[in-house]
Amino acid sequence: MKLLFSYQSTHPSAEKVTLSLLFGQHMAAYLWVDAVSQQAQRGAFYQLAHWEKETFIEEFLKECLLDNKAPLSVQISFDAPHITQIPVVQYDHSKLELLHKTAYPYSPHMLCLHESYASWQFYLGYAVPENLFRTLESRFSDLKYYHAIKWLLKDSHATNDAGAFLVQVGIAQLSIALCRNGRLLFTGYFNYQHEMDAVYYLLQLTTKHNLSTSTVQLSLAGLIDPTSRLYEELSNYFQLIQTAESSIQFTEAAPPSHYFMLLSNNPVCVS
Repeated sequence: MKLLFSYQSTHPSAEKVTLSLLFGQHMAAYLWVDAVSQQAQRGAFYQLAHWEKETFIEEFLKECLLDNKAPLSVQISFDAPHITQIPVVQYDHSKLELLHKTAYPYSPHMLCLHESYASWQFYLGYAVPENLFRTLESRFSDLKYYHAIKWLLKDSHATNDAGAFLVQVGIAQLSIALCRNGRLLFTGYFNYQHEMDAVYYLLQLTTKHNLSTSTVQLSLAGLIDPTSRLYEELSNYFQLIQTAESSIQFTEAAPPSHYFMLLSNNPVCVS
């Protein structure tokens, strides 16, 4: 487990705090937030070799929980890349689990989780390491968890023909949602080695859905900033590009707040 960057507030520690955790295939992060002012207290991002490695979770929690009071609430975002969807009218727990096992290589160490996205008329299935989930479940008695796509779909603001991409940038990975006219056109993941690979993939989705790079909105969150090579390449092709804003408040000398977008303590639930 390698520390990528950390954040420590200069303000006094709050009495009432909440804790948000983020887990992806090659990444783990945490953020403590003042439950009253919504100011970030302390947080960090770590790079993992792979999240199925059983030893990282105890090391991560040791760093995360150091010198902190018991949180009022614990929220976990799983940025799991293997996802399956099934229409609400066809949903059955065993059917969705079988679909997921058919679509991706089966691993007995993974646990399949299901979530309802009723407003979008589908159920989502995704897999997380069972050891990771059970450890979190035993450590935090009252936790809430959801897939990272819940953040991407929290605002169905693409209410015209222009459309909108909502993209979370991870470590050599993009999680993508594409909406238009209040309809979900695409959700999925893309692993890339070069920045132009990511550009090409988004351009392919734009063309497939008859959108225009001059009018489609591209909102970015996660590990990206305007000085990065990826942002520069994307801005060469998409005219309406921006970084998403976080509701969490940071003090001076902080990383960009959109880095912590999936660690927001107050996500708008997509039920």
